[in-house]
Amino acid sequence: MLKAGSLLYAVYVCLLISVMSGSLIFIFNYNLDLSTRHAIQSELIDLCDSCMDYYISDANNFQDLNTEVKDLFNNGQICEFSKTKWGFNIRLSVKAYFKKDTIQKSVFVGERRNDEKLALFLSDWDEQLKVSGTTRVIGNMKLPASGYKTINILGNNQLNKPNLKGRITKSSQSLPEISISSIPEIDSKVKSIRISKLDRKNLIFNDFSREALMVELDKGEQLDNRSFKGNIVIRAVDTLYINNSTKLEDVIVQAPKIVLRNGFEGRAQFVANKEIFLEDRVLLKFPSSVALSPGKNIFQKKITISEGSKIFGAVVMNALTFDEKEDNKMLIEEETLIVGNLYCNGKLQLRGKVFGTVHAHKLELETKSGKYENVLLNTTIDATNLPTDFIALPLFKRYENQIYGIAKTL
Repeated sequence: MLKAGSLLYAVYVCLLISVMSGSLIFIFNYNLDLSTRHAIQSELIDLCDSCMDYYISDANNFQDLNTEVKDLFNNGQICEFSKTKWGFNIRLSVKAYFKKDTIQKSVFVGERRNDEKLALFLSDWDEQLKVSGTTRVIGNMKLPASGYKTINILGNNQLNKPNLKGRITKSSQSLPEISISSIPEIDSKVKSIRISKLDRKNLIFNDFSREALMVELDKGEQLDNRSFKGNIVIRAVDTLYINNSTKLEDVIVQAPKIVLRNGFEGRAQFVANKEIFLEDRVLLKFPSSVALSPGKNIFQKKITISEGSKIFGAVVMNALTFDEKEDNKMLIEEETLIVGNLYCNGKLQLRGKVFGTVHAHKLELETKSGKYENVLLNTTIDATNLPTDFIALPLFKRYENQIYGIAKTL
């Protein structure tokens, strides 16, 4: 009995040792496989970043929206590049993959500052630019052939000290054309849903790796107390009033008329057919834009940026005909700040500050004493006051000597 029991114990011990040994071998192989996968993923992350940097470094890569696949380092690790328009932004997605492992990164791509440092482009309609008060234009300028002169509108000579500093060259009658592909358009391949079907309490998020989500509003419906983020287009058929209870991140908002209420903050692109009105103290974070679509047989279009509002990105009013240009109106009130591009193919009344570039078909000024043409009064346009690493929205189709950069990682 003792010998049989000892043999049984020996069998149990051997079995236990076998199980433990097998477990150790399994754990070792699992850790080895896990380490290998982590190493591959780490390499793919580095590869994805390298592919992104490589691709952005060549502006010619953005002449079309084709998908490209490249083995940059001839090692079997593949990078796939896909580009799409997202309003005024270019969205670049890079996938790096090796066998079954894939890493993806998406960014908004914009234009890096160049040496031009253009502050003002004013179309040449045989009307001299007139500057008055404390006006400052710092940077290069393209002005009418007749140049500029100082005038006194307020009647106080001590305060009438405008300052223009930069190289001046002759402009043309037409503003530089905005890239056709930069006009905010939405791909037809979208999933559509009524806003009434969405939960008001939850954040509506749609990743940029998925197809776009179209949220549609019927007449009278609004966005109060709702939050949206990502690859989402919000489209209304009626005037859209957006207050500070609405949270918007990276989305596109479309409506015939858009009103951003006092104190609204967000990061989005707002596109209207007829009018956009920003009330006081609205903050649009980079990269945001405010734009009116050209054409559509709508007259007396208008953009108004009220006191204390700040926009980091672009304000755009385009036109297709001369009559439309003459009918377009843009009013930038006092104590406003625009960092980036202000493009007005219409009549611009500028009272605030622009750190970046202003393109204007014509300038106008209305005061209590009268109405003036091609006048800047007590305003600032400074192309030199942008951060050295500032990335502008890619409004213009120009690839020669252009340098691109990452505006935002998604």
